[in-house]
Amino acid sequence: MEGTGKNILLFSQDNAEVQKVADILQSRNYNVVTVASLTELLGVFDLAEFDLAILGLAPEQGSITDFSISIRSICNVPVLFIFPSDTSPSYLTQVKGCGDDFLLLPARDEEVALRSELIISCYSRQKSHRDAERFSIGSMSFDFKNQVLHSRKGIINLTRIEAQLLHLLCLHRNRILPREIALEAIWGENDYFKSRSMDVYVAKLRKMLVNEKLVSISNIHKVGFRLNIKETLDGRTRTSET
Repeated sequence: MEGTGKNILLFSQDNAEVQKVADILQSRNYNVVTVASLTELLGVFDLAEFDLAILGLAPEQGSITDFSISIRSICNVPVLFIFPSDTSPSYLTQVKGCGDDFLLLPARDEEVALRSELIISCYSRQKSHRDAERFSIGSMSFDFKNQVLHSRKGIINLTRIEAQLLHLLCLHRNRILPREIALEAIWGENDYFKSRSMDVYVAKLRKMLVNEKLVSISNIHKVGFRLNIKETLDGRTRTSET
């Protein structure tokens, strides 16, 4: 049957319509884990691996971007947003670049199940054609699993924290990685001293990338960091010649 063995994370804040989505998916043999706070959202990935994250976030409840980046920072999974039927078009445009799709509630049972299955299936096919643990950074190659940065001058061995931070930056290349999200993901807490420590690690990464003319790490004041990787005129990121 559809959904067998598939794990779905559902973020809900006491919304009856959102809970109906959980009921629909459970009836189709999906394993649904429901959380109601950002803290739970960040911690639940220690318990299971997920095939899809569904975020039931009303416009007045906060930022779409923050929640979707939280998900992608901890576990690289597709994101489906579900919104009330009266959500404004301007708000829905924020979904672009933040998630993979969205649904307006109430939705038919078949639509909820089919949309979820299509996203999971599509994402699985895409994932099979790429190595999510290897990234091109200008002319350099980053192997996250082995904590190694390959350059034309040789190999740079990274510490665990350096590798984790660079991994988060790569997952959000050319987009802002919020400071608090990185702190929660790597250090497990967001405080002044951990924040200062993260600044030191960002400085170390900048030194490693200093010879890459198309690459830089920007500090977005009081918000976070962004790994900038410029593209060539043909629209492709410049990498080492093969």
